[in-house]
Amino acid sequence: MIDRRNLLKLSAMGLAVPGQALAASKPISPRVKLKKNVVLVCLDLGMYAGNHREGGASCKYMTEYFSEFKDDMTFLQGISEPGMGGGHEVQPATFTGMRYDHRSHYPERQFISLDQRLASGSIQETRNKLLYHQVNKGDFVSWNQFAQPMPPTRGLNAFHEQVFSKTDLNKDKAYIKRERDILETLARNLRRYWKGSPQEVDLKASVAYQIEVLNEREKWLKVKKPYLKKGFAENAEASPLPSCHHNYQLVYDALEQEQTKLAVLQFGGGLTRNLEGITHGYHTLSHHGGYPERIYELEIIDNKVLGGLRDFVRKLKEGGLLDDTIVLFHSGMADASAHSNKNGAAFLFGGGFKHQNYLKCSVDEKGKEVKYTSSQLFSSVLKQSGFSNITFNGNKDVVPVLFGA
Repeated sequence: MIDRRNLLKLSAMGLAVPGQALAASKPISPRVKLKKNVVLVCLDLGMYAGNHREGGASCKYMTEYFSEFKDDMTFLQGISEPGMGGGHEVQPATFTGMRYDHRSHYPERQFISLDQRLASGSIQETRNKLLYHQVNKGDFVSWNQFAQPMPPTRGLNAFHEQVFSKTDLNKDKAYIKRERDILETLARNLRRYWKGSPQEVDLKASVAYQIEVLNEREKWLKVKKPYLKKGFAENAEASPLPSCHHNYQLVYDALEQEQTKLAVLQFGGGLTRNLEGITHGYHTLSHHGGYPERIYELEIIDNKVLGGLRDFVRKLKEGGLLDDTIVLFHSGMADASAHSNKNGAAFLFGGGFKHQNYLKCSVDEKGKEVKYTSSQLFSSVLKQSGFSNITFNGNKDVVPVLFGA
């Protein structure tokens, strides 16, 4: 068996979870060189449903925020994932297509988020293989192939520190050495007390994967890290939404200066701090119950998040990066007021897709179900990024019209 000391160390790193929480081992496909940058943006409790469920291409979000990107985006109206159900359990499943508590029902499927599928299946080409940044604290939305939540960088200052601050190479090397020593000790104990149980098989694969990640990180320590002076006031940390343009800007700077090819930008709870015109908490506003004053305040939050997204996409286009960058906005909740995941919205920008501007995913003109699902959308991102194995959450199909079919 694994000795207690090393099990505790592993748990502290987020590697050890109860046996039943470990996903079934899957063969690891050859890793690819990403053809595109990928930026995923999510709002934990979603937007006000009335503004994206009605009006199609003429809905408020399209006319007030994204009308300038007619040829560079696709609004996927009514997109969702069958079988997800509702409730707050769908929030961490924004980019997985499956709820964490449902994964045992589908042993043939891998519980992993889109960002981690891209990261684990690709070759590291930049210092940061993936930037997972929470503008403010929220549920985990990034999950590796062992159904383990990945730790985010929380807060504006910490994000800047991660990407552009001056670094202590000796400290970084010592950290990697310490983590590798822990993992190698665990691997030795696994070999020593090996029984061949499914949990041990999964744990062995997890340890090997984490060691590989550390080895790749160590290679990039030899490359000089660019330094970018902070362009925001220290009190911006206390105002996450009024200052969120800085978070978008740091993602842009990281792409432009080739510090990453993958990024997740998440807007979680606590969004109403220091936001003018807001008198309720974010959770109360998202569960508005139809009260006009709450809907009005919820739209203020949407305005900040989507306004920042618009400016980010605009900057990518002006900087010549949009065709090489897939930007996807998606949320676990389609209508938080009803605790529903059905008939949500996704905004897909750039990336060289055959964009449709508007695509109805739930029913066609004759009233028949079409159901382009979130998993099909995620498989489409994998295909456009250069993956040959595009299976995601058991789905092997893409959204065909995004490729001209």
